[in-house]
Amino acid sequence: MSSTLSVVIAARNCADRLEATVHPWRPIAAEIIVADQMSVDATPEIAQKLGCRLFRNDPPGGNFDLNRKLAMQQATSDWVLYIDTDERPTAELLAEVRAFLALPQGPDSPDGVRIPNVFYFLGKPLRHGIYNPRSAEIRMVRKGAWDYPCEAGFHRGLSVKGRVIRFNSPYKHFNVNSLGEWFIKTNQYTEHDADRKYAELAGRETVATYGAFWRAFRFFLRHYVFKLGFLDGFHGFVAVYYFMLYHLTLDLKLWERVSQRGQREERDFLKPLELPKR
Repeated sequence: MSSTLSVVIAARNCADRLEATVHPWRPIAAEIIVADQMSVDATPEIAQKLGCRLFRNDPPGGNFDLNRKLAMQQATSDWVLYIDTDERPTAELLAEVRAFLALPQGPDSPDGVRIPNVFYFLGKPLRHGIYNPRSAEIRMVRKGAWDYPCEAGFHRGLSVKGRVIRFNSPYKHFNVNSLGEWFIKTNQYTEHDADRKYAELAGRETVATYGAFWRAFRFFLRHYVFKLGFLDGFHGFVAVYYFMLYHLTLDLKLWERVSQRGQREERDFLKPLELPKR
């Protein structure tokens, strides 16, 4: 007897791409759960129209990983797979998932599956630099055999109790479709991670200042030169540069929080302007 599969899709204001995300999984998923982070567009209505289970929640700090975890806990199938709205399975991956579900399950069966990806930056697949073709995240887990320690921050990986295997076929990750979108993501993620790192400092009075620029330079040198990012052409240069900016922004936001420790939370220049009465 074949195993069943629940697919969980984390979503927020993605009405324009939700149907394209759901469609490939329909033939093999027993249920599709859309973990909606209080979208203000038509995402919830489209999810219900497509026959998906809708889970809506507003997680603290905008932590979409926590939203995904809560939705995964509601899955009813033997296996749970998560995917995002900027990710698409290849035909080969769908065939590999289908073949895996058809296998008999026993005590020696795995509890998790790593799935590789092809990373797209501004529409072009990257083969070098920031992309590691050998990397593969745990994306598919047996029900009840996984943990998701994501309360502390974004982009926390799944862990499983038992054996983990790796699929050969990838999904396509269209990570950055526009530089404007990238700036929005960078600001959101670095705000959250800077708050987390600041809380972990436990009273330290200083953090590295000029060292932040040295770390950014090393990041660029490592990924663009030593990891051959230049082989991806100008797309590779821009990708490494923007990811370098991400890490630099995070370091500077942490410095900002430490340098302003002890100041009033509501600063004078943030107060509403009081106009003279006439």
